[in-house]
Amino acid sequence: MITTLGNCRACEVVFDRAGFGEKISQKQVSEYPPELIQESERLSQWLGQLKELYKHRLSIRLIDAKSFLGVCKSVRHWIRRYPTFIVDGKETYTGWDKNRLEDLIDKYIQASIRSRNESAQTTFP
Repeated sequence: MITTLGNCRACEVVFDRAGFGEKISQKQVSEYPPELIQESERLSQWLGQLKELYKHRLSIRLIDAKSFLGVCKSVRHWIRRYPTFIVDGKETYTGWDKNRLEDLIDKYIQASIRSRNESAQTTFP
């Protein structure tokens, strides 16, 4: 994941008010390897497409693998490669096959719908 000073809201405000926030951000991003920049852009576009496709049925939380939470999630779910997607806190998918990820998400959405329907039927006989 690409990290810049813009990821820190307090830093962003200070540098923007000083008039050179955008210059610093562009310089920092340009220092990353081109492959990482491309993967970051690809992931960003992919997450946007997933958000558009699933709208309110999907909550996306992006976690930096280098953060404390990212390390904890990696250990808990045995994640060794990225990008990895954790669906419903239970099942993971690693890789760039959009169809496989969408199939996994659909499986959990359908299970959630079935569970709600079953609980509604037992509540209202």
